[in-house]
Amino acid sequence: MTYADLVFVNGRVMTMDSTSPMATAVAVRESLITYVGTDATTLIGPSTEVVDLRGRILLPGINDSHLHGCAYGLGKPPFSVDVALGSIAAVRAAVAEEVRRKQPGEWISGNGWNCDHFAECAGDARRRPTADDLDEVAPDNPVLLQDFSGHATWANSRAMEIAGVGGRGILHDGDQALVQRAAPPVTADVRRQVLREVVAEVNREGITSFTEPGLGPGGDSSFGGAMGTSVLSSYADLARAGDLTARVSVLGLASSLSGASAADTRTYLSSLPDLHGVAPRLVRLAGVKVFADGIPPSETAWMRQKYPSGGYGSLCTHGHTEELREEELTEILRLVHTAGLQAGVHVTGSRGIDAVVDSLATVAREHPHPKARHYVIHGQFASPSALATLATLGYGINFQPGIQHLTSDLVREMFGDEVADTEWPARSAIDTGVMTACSSDAPVTAPNWRAGVRSLVSRVAQGSGRVSGAAERITMEEALRTYTVNGAWQDHADDWKGSVTVGKVADLCLSGASAAQDLTSAPVEMTVFNGKVVHSTV
Repeated sequence: MTYADLVFVNGRVMTMDSTSPMATAVAVRESLITYVGTDATTLIGPSTEVVDLRGRILLPGINDSHLHGCAYGLGKPPFSVDVALGSIAAVRAAVAEEVRRKQPGEWISGNGWNCDHFAECAGDARRRPTADDLDEVAPDNPVLLQDFSGHATWANSRAMEIAGVGGRGILHDGDQALVQRAAPPVTADVRRQVLREVVAEVNREGITSFTEPGLGPGGDSSFGGAMGTSVLSSYADLARAGDLTARVSVLGLASSLSGASAADTRTYLSSLPDLHGVAPRLVRLAGVKVFADGIPPSETAWMRQKYPSGGYGSLCTHGHTEELREEELTEILRLVHTAGLQAGVHVTGSRGIDAVVDSLATVAREHPHPKARHYVIHGQFASPSALATLATLGYGINFQPGIQHLTSDLVREMFGDEVADTEWPARSAIDTGVMTACSSDAPVTAPNWRAGVRSLVSRVAQGSGRVSGAAERITMEEALRTYTVNGAWQDHADDWKGSVTVGKVADLCLSGASAAQDLTSAPVEMTVFNGKVVHSTV
């Protein structure tokens, strides 16, 4: 008799396997699930570890399919000052405290500010953070403060002087690199330390897989190199050393956050990173990240609706006209597609999404590839026609429900009720047949899938507490699928992970909840990765 190494009994197993959705017992041997059913008694031997679930819910390991791991880790203390605060005055005080701990001339980094949450900005629509706000408390230390979204940097005059740039202190999207690249690079040892800590944290959340959505030369000068080529090397080092307890899918980043070009893409594709000696089920280069536009708060998403300032945003690919930028977008996607790689396209604006989907359709028509699985990242204002085209192509969409929770009041203020009630259209995407995965976009929101599921089911706005678009709610089970088997589909890995199914890898998440409605509030009590317990409070 071959006994199991690990057996779970007396539980509620939500398998996410449509052929057998519920079970009470699961057995694991080595790295694989060997039994899913109601009675695993015969598989329990003298050395088998038995976990009595006592009615608690066992899920597949969570797949956070858009999580900037290195940027998330570097954006927290002790590497970065927490400036997710309620006023400019509070940020100034936090920076002043850090100055007292630093030597003159040392760089100060911070993360998390949001001018929509600053009391000074709420009282005066024209008030925005400036370099002057930081200069008084940090005259001799260069200061770089990353906003919550990753799309804006607040710098003081000393940092801009060192970087050789002018302005009032706020830089957006790709322009952030002008000042960020002046900061000292993070060492390889620090990167590995950060990644170990991040992986341990996501394990505590039940996460066993995540996507690093953009590592490459386009990120070498951004966020302390947290989106640079060297980060992929650090993940590979951890995998080779046996220190990586999460599966990491990576999108390469050929161009910066603004100014994506076909030339950069060709160069990147001509010399892809070498992952020799790394198990592909641990770290793999899945495809290429393409920035097509920006985000609504900075008025850089390409919208059909007019911004309060009067503009519409635009694509951020190379070109002096919208027509040229659309042509460049299509060529970039053609290069990725014909290289046999997956395209993950950052696009949020209503007009931008239509342009991306049209380009994807053009490329698919000219170069058929039924297993491409390209996907739209964010897709905040996706139209019914765009969703229909994605479904027809067999492509996906990746939503961030935590951002909907965080910003829906702002969207309502900017564009009105109809737009706010139809943004992040999860219900419409699923009903249309688009493979829908969800994620945190950490560090924009914390890597907490339970909060994401809660937002998908409730669509309650953080600020006002009002329901924003009840028609786009989805069910608990559908929401759980977006964080498990649908993420595995995005990874081209749904045949070996993403559900509690015999033969798949033993990546599991044990919740403290006994009822599905309690999943979003109960703690994660155990995480199993590749058949081994990597987190436990039981």
